[in-house]
Amino acid sequence: MDSMTDHDAPTFEWLPPSPPPPSGPPPDPARAGTPGRRTVLVVAVVAAVVGAGVGAGVSQAFGGGSGQTVVENFSPNSSVVNERPADIQGILAKVLPSVVTIAAFSTSSSGASPFPFGGGGGAVQQESQGTGMIITPGGEVVTNNHVVSGASRITVTIHGSTRALTATVVGADPSDDVALLQIQGASGNLPTVSFGRSAQVKVGDGVVAIGNALGLHGGPTVTAGIISAEDRGLTAQDPSTQQQITLTNMLQTDAAINPGNSGGPLVNSSGQVIGMNSDEATNAGDATAQNIGFAIPSDKITSLLPLLRKGGTVSPARAYMGVEGGDVTPQVQAEFNLVPSQGAFVQQVVSGTPAQSGGIQAGDVIVSLDGNPVNSWDDLTIALRSHKPGDKITLGVYRGSRQLTVSVTLGTAPTTTQ
Repeated sequence: MDSMTDHDAPTFEWLPPSPPPPSGPPPDPARAGTPGRRTVLVVAVVAAVVGAGVGAGVSQAFGGGSGQTVVENFSPNSSVVNERPADIQGILAKVLPSVVTIAAFSTSSSGASPFPFGGGGGAVQQESQGTGMIITPGGEVVTNNHVVSGASRITVTIHGSTRALTATVVGADPSDDVALLQIQGASGNLPTVSFGRSAQVKVGDGVVAIGNALGLHGGPTVTAGIISAEDRGLTAQDPSTQQQITLTNMLQTDAAINPGNSGGPLVNSSGQVIGMNSDEATNAGDATAQNIGFAIPSDKITSLLPLLRKGGTVSPARAYMGVEGGDVTPQVQAEFNLVPSQGAFVQQVVSGTPAQSGGIQAGDVIVSLDGNPVNSWDDLTIALRSHKPGDKITLGVYRGSRQLTVSVTLGTAPTTTQ
């Protein structure tokens, strides 16, 4: 995964975990769990269902929302015309056979009891539930990396079956939140999804989201909506590595996306997958979000498949500038006597990096990149993620009271092995 030296981690605010489903059959004692979520600050929540079963002589216990990840920072919603696909049942006939339920298990050791009156301490088995899409007849499945990250055992249940099949991770790209799985012992004639071109998607296009929402019994949940916006940028913290990641070019939809939808398809009116559901918006503080969900574009997923098939943890080459800093806040502006009231404040320039070669200095405030406003450190981070190594960018910079234009040729970001 990329070394994220181009930004500091923001301060996150956690949201409460989801409550258990109000009705339905009791949890399977072998893998008991309760829904949790990868939550959002003002914006998005990555939609996986997380629960915990307690061992050491205790059959089950209900816990709350471990492994949460906060996602933040997106622009206001676009105004769009409300449209819906005309033949949703026809779409489902094409897509549902290729949608799978994923359960990822991990075990941790705890001496503390989860019960208020003591007893039952020991090994804790945690289950993360999500969704996946079969992409080859031989049993390749794509899903979100956060669904399977850190799992010691993964099972996949094909639509219409009750048999949980073992799956293994072939390759994972944590920085793009995409993972490729292989179903063990697959028949070789499994139904597959068909990918469409996300580059051809337009705001207002009708879409259908499918997934294991809230881990409810009885099959996948289907919701319909439209593409509300394109090219959204989000920053998030991976729950397993605690590293901050930046997701760019995300599709925004008003089709309901909930915990458990992670890794499931967002399809167009022809039944083609144009995105993979990953995030949902929710409440934070005084902000109320409704019908704002996010999906990784299909073009991003298909471009990653050759790299993922090579195996292991992969990290595509990322553009890198080599600065560290944060937002221009009123406190920062007053302390350093800055002229602009917003922007990306450079606290340090890493030696030997493109930023140093281009003439960026500590104390500079970056206020634009290629003519587009930079109002925060996240704006800078997201803008850089849309570039590739070797790109030449133009930065608008305040150095004291002087306004400068600085050109920087981006390098390749350092990587770390997960």
